Order: sequence, then C-alpha cells, then structure tokens
Amino acid sequence: MRGIRTLRRGSAVLSLIAISGLTACNDDDPMEPTGPIDVSLSFVAEVNGAPFACGQSYSGIGTASTTITPKDLRLYVSDVELLDASGSATPLELDQDGVWQLDNLALLDFENATGACSNGTSATRTVIEGTVPAGTYTGVRFVLGVPFELNHIDQTTAPAPLDLTALFWNWNGGYKFLRFDNEPNSELSGYNVHLGSTGCSPSGNPQTPAVSCVNEHRPVITFNDFDVSSQQIVADVGRLLAGSDLTTNTAFSGCMAFPNDPDCPSIMNRLGLNYEGSMSTGQSFFSVR
Repeated sequence: MRGIRTLRRGSAVLSLIAISGLTACNDDDPMEPTGPIDVSLSFVAEVNGAPFACGQSYSGIGTASTTITPKDLRLYVSDVELLDASGSATPLELDQDGVWQLDNLALLDFENATGACSNGTSATRTVIEGTVPAGTYTGVRFVLGVPFELNHIDQTTAPAPLDLTALFWNWNGGYKFLRFDNEPNSELSGYNVHLGSTGCSPSGNPQTPAVSCVNEHRPVITFNDFDVSSQQIVADVGRLLAGSDLTTNTAFSGCMAFPNDPDCPSIMNRLGLNYEGSMSTGQSFFSVR
C-alpha cells in the first residue's frame, strides 16, 4: 500500500485537518499493530474569517452591517464518528478526562473570561480527543447538541462538562447546545443565540425531567473529504448571523430557539435545522478549511 502512512498506537495525535490521512496498514508487515489509534479533532472559532477573541469588536455583521463585541461562545458536540470512503461510520471513543468529555459528549469553549466574556471561564477547549480502531478514514460526522439521555439530568449534581449553570436552561428544557452572546452597544441591545431543545414534555414544570421534546434541535454535521495537510473545522458566527438584522429584537434578545420567533428563521437555517415549517437549505455555521 504505497503512499499510505502507517500509524502505531500512540505514535501520532491527529487533528481534524489530518482525518483524511488517518490510517493503519499491515499488508506488508503482519506484525503491524491494528489500533486503536489516538485522535485529536481540532476546532477553530471565527467571526467572518477573523479569529474569535474576547474583547475584540467585529464590524459588518448581519444585514445591517452591525458592530458586535462577543461575550460568550461555547458549544456541546456529541456522537462523533469517523467515516471511511464508503460512508461507513466508526464511533470515536472519547477520552473520559473528567473535565471536558463525558460518555459521548464533549464541550468546546472558545471564550477565556477576559474582556466582555466575564461570565465565562478562563480555561478554553478547542479539541475533541479519543480513539478509533485502526483503519482508513476520510471524513467526520458529529452532532451539535447534548444527547437526550444527558440533556435532562439534574444539573446541580451533574458531572463535568454538564455542571455549568451558564449552559443550562432548566431540568425540563435541558442544556444550551450552543451559546453565543454579544455585549450591548449603541447599535444593539445584545443579540444572542442560544440553541436547545424546545416543546419538551412534561411541560409547565421546569424541575421535571422531560420524556420527549417536540423540537430536538440537534443538527448533524457531516464532512466527507479532507485535505490531510491543510484542513480544519471552523465555526464562524459571522456566517451564522449573516441573514440577521442585529439592530432589532422582536421577541427575545436574539434567537433563543423558541417557536414563533421572527429572529430565528435565518439562524436556524444556517444551523441546518428546519424551523416553523421552513426547510433548511443546509448548514453554514461550520466549514472545512
């Protein structure tokens, strides 16, 4: 198998830009180990192509070319799978580090509690780490969101990374899968994006765990092809807000993912989610570069 790199256990920690080259081969050497292989998936946050940073202001955002100053950017990712050339999926077994990863769930945290991000934490996290069996993988798939079985647990006793009150709505509604907040300024009162499940039952009692939700709001993100030497996953909030007028808030302070919110259709579309009868044309929040 000329040209295919052979990886030994522990010999490489691969970022997402190297998924297409993640492989192990033992045709020529029957003594080659067959895995598992250590993997590190790398994520980057940006605002219209510029690096995301607390305390930084960004102009030209949304349909009204608004200036924003981010206050928060955190998100939960779950059910990560690596794909082979035929589309077959292999789950990434996440490292259970007791801080950022639990079962099949990982927290990505791009804020560092500086500047306007005073509601956050100083530690950041931009990778998801785990192992897969030896093989040749050419793509990745993951879910933006907390799995249902973890989404409605008691947050007051939940282990990390589900112990953050800033990412929790209530026991019935569950967690904020994505939290992006902006500092109010002369142009906007504070346009925020919080994604989570809505219409959860039993309703009316926020302290009662849900047994089902009408709107799960867990988009599945799939990338099939990667350049082994140059690609990474980018979460760009400028693209997420591209169709929104940030100078107006009709129902909430931005889009909170609740039904009948005029501020949500464009954002939900860009997250790859159908909303209020409108079908998404495809997510654009995440991209590969």
